[in-house]
Amino acid sequence: MTRHEAADRDALAAEVARLGDLAELKQLVDRYLASLDEGVFDRAWSGSLFTDGIEMTFPVGSHRGIAGVAAFTAEIMKRWGRTHHHGSDSSIDLDGDRAEVSWSLIASHVHHGSPLPPDASEYFQLGGRFTGIARRTPGGWRFERLQLRIVWTTGAVPKGVTHVDRQTLDTRGNTPAI
Repeated sequence: MTRHEAADRDALAAEVARLGDLAELKQLVDRYLASLDEGVFDRAWSGSLFTDGIEMTFPVGSHRGIAGVAAFTAEIMKRWGRTHHHGSDSSIDLDGDRAEVSWSLIASHVHHGSPLPPDASEYFQLGGRFTGIARRTPGGWRFERLQLRIVWTTGAVPKGVTHVDRQTLDTRGNTPAI
C-alpha cells in the first residue's frame, strides 16, 4: 500500500467515524423527544440520556445532576394527560468527544380529562428551540447540558404553572411583559 493509499484509507475511516457520531447524536435527540411522550422516567431512562453532571434549564424550572433528573422530568410531564413532541432535524457541531446540538420543537400538551379524538382537545402548545452539549461517555453519547427557549405559546397553561424563567424566552429584542 502506498503512502497516498494509506492516507486515503485513514481519511475514509475518520469520515466514517464522524458520520457514525452524527448518527448517534441524532438518535440521542430523537430518543429524548420520544421518551417525553412515552412517559417512563426512571434510572435506566436517565442513564441512557444524560451524563452524571446534567444541567437542564427549562421555562418551568432547572435541575443539576443525574440524581433526581427522572423525578424532575416526571414532575413537569405529569401536568398533562397526553403529549406530542415534534422536533426538527438537529444541528450538530461535533468537536471530538463534545458536541453542540440544537433543534426546533413544537410541543403539544393535552390537558387531563380532555376528550379523545375526534373530539377537540383542550391543550397547551409551544414552539421553541432546544440547545445543548453532549459528551461521549463509555456508554455512548449523553446530554451534559440541555436548555429549552420558548418562542411562542397558545392554549391554556396548566393550573400549577404560575411563572416561567424569563431567561428561557426567546424575545429577539422584544421586551417580555413582566
